[in-house]
Amino acid sequence: MAPPFPPRELIDARRVSRRGFTLVELLVVISIIVILMAVGVRVMQFSVEDRRTREAAREINVYVASARNRAMEIGRPCGVMLRRLPGQPLCVVGLEQVEVPPAYAGETLDSTAQLQILTPVSGGLATVRAQLTPDINATLVSQGDLVQFNCQGPLYTITEPPTANSLTLQITLLPGQMLPWPNGTSSLPMPYQIIRRPTKSAAAGLQLPVRAVIDLEFSGTDDHSIGASDSPVWIMFSPTGALDRIYHGSETHLGTEPIYLLVGKQERVPAGSAEDGLANWQDTKNLWVMLNPQTGLVTTAENVPVDLTKLPAGLIRPFDPTKVEHVQWALRQARELAQGGQSMGGR
Repeated sequence: MAPPFPPRELIDARRVSRRGFTLVELLVVISIIVILMAVGVRVMQFSVEDRRTREAAREINVYVASARNRAMEIGRPCGVMLRRLPGQPLCVVGLEQVEVPPAYAGETLDSTAQLQILTPVSGGLATVRAQLTPDINATLVSQGDLVQFNCQGPLYTITEPPTANSLTLQITLLPGQMLPWPNGTSSLPMPYQIIRRPTKSAAAGLQLPVRAVIDLEFSGTDDHSIGASDSPVWIMFSPTGALDRIYHGSETHLGTEPIYLLVGKQERVPAGSAEDGLANWQDTKNLWVMLNPQTGLVTTAENVPVDLTKLPAGLIRPFDPTKVEHVQWALRQARELAQGGQSMGGR
């Protein structure tokens, strides 16, 4: 007959085999888990930010291309307006499709304008007054609109708020170019047309993913950077599909140069504000959206790293991100590398 209870030695062995973890062991395990979670969250955060940037570039590519197609469809200039972030004018967080209204040629079929030079030509810039007959509806035109006379020749820019019977205009003359009437005299009356600034179309706007932006500090053309301003930016396509012009601030530039839009991260604007001190042009996870001036085609390319040790002989070495001339050189290199790289299309 078996004893009613197991021997004491067996009871002690079972107690030893059931021994749990000590507090120190538990703390070590928990610490390891916390460290792994922290590392994992950080890696996932970078991955999410990179995906947002790529998604933003893809959406911009498709949205801008649809504006180009719209211009070719309706036979009038169409494009996009880059919407700046309030309080951070170097950041674009959304886009709107815009189109140019039909040209305004006065209230009657025989509306005319007479031109007179107001100030002597200086540095190629001339200021001109246009006297209008009959009066116009001044609410239909605005400062920054363009005026052409006799349906040909150069475009004049309206530089002051228009009145019902006159416009103040400026024109930049090419070397050797002269206005066809001397100082102190008026031109003959001639027909005119006012090419008005773009207005928002009925198409839905585009909102970029959270924390993804177009960095206007490093976006622009080869000769003109967009930079900060209180005004939005308009990029327009002609009915042929080519770039027409770009408006930013009080400036208007013909679309004769490629346009580069740097798609990056909001925390890197302005340059040097991020924890690691890098600007968006230095982040190889960012992307370029580029617009061809002749065809208007929109392409997306990787932001290829620039070899900063190859500064040209005219610049003092080593590379210094606080020097404007160094950053301008690096930016040109980054854009050239993007142009020469494999296009990602609308992906």
